[in-house]
Amino acid sequence: MQNLNPSSSMTRRRRYYLSMGCLVFFGGAIAIALGVLFSYVPLWDNAAFDLFTYFLLVAGVLVVILGGFIIARSQTLQEENQIAYAVGEGLGQFLDARYTYLRNVSRRGVGYIDAVLVGPPGALVFRIVDYSGYWFNERGNWRVDKNGKLRTADTNPTKECAKDVYALRKYLAKRGFANVPVYGIVVFSSPNIKLKADGPAIPIAEIPTLYQIMRRDYLTDERITQPTVKKAVEVLLDG
Repeated sequence: MQNLNPSSSMTRRRRYYLSMGCLVFFGGAIAIALGVLFSYVPLWDNAAFDLFTYFLLVAGVLVVILGGFIIARSQTLQEENQIAYAVGEGLGQFLDARYTYLRNVSRRGVGYIDAVLVGPPGALVFRIVDYSGYWFNERGNWRVDKNGKLRTADTNPTKECAKDVYALRKYLAKRGFANVPVYGIVVFSSPNIKLKADGPAIPIAEIPTLYQIMRRDYLTDERITQPTVKKAVEVLLDG
């Protein structure tokens, strides 16, 4: 099994965010400059123009802030997910060369996915979390032990994984791979986790039980041909 980090797609996405951020930032700066100019040299003298000048200044400041946020986002895109890498290395002990494990999948239209495994059974989306403590899953919902009482969790890895699955299905379908089935799994990586489940909507696993859980669902059948596997991997690598 190949354990790959599609760094080229991450680089493209970083450049996209950076260019869009710069464009938005300078657009806002131009609006501010015009607002300042018009406040000193009005084109006409009435309340409507004063309101227009005020709007330029306020809108310019907001757009500059937005541009700065987008630029900052371009610099914080995750280049490597060490936990996802470790999960891939573990799976490599069980899966043969027909499988490709892609971590840090980041594409426009998909967003960020921790990892995707592509092989004859189809594509498997991984949502990998390092939460600790006692977590109880009821189909699509999660509760966590807080001070001895089960309370609704602040995050929902099942829904996050489902969102990634739907996004990847749509992405592949648009590129002629609607026949590639997409599955999902939530992986808890912390050794200090205690899980209990009641009919999980998406399979859940800890690192030691991951392969066994995959065998119950994703690995039960070979659903696509090897040429399709190869092309689907190329699409995720190159877009």
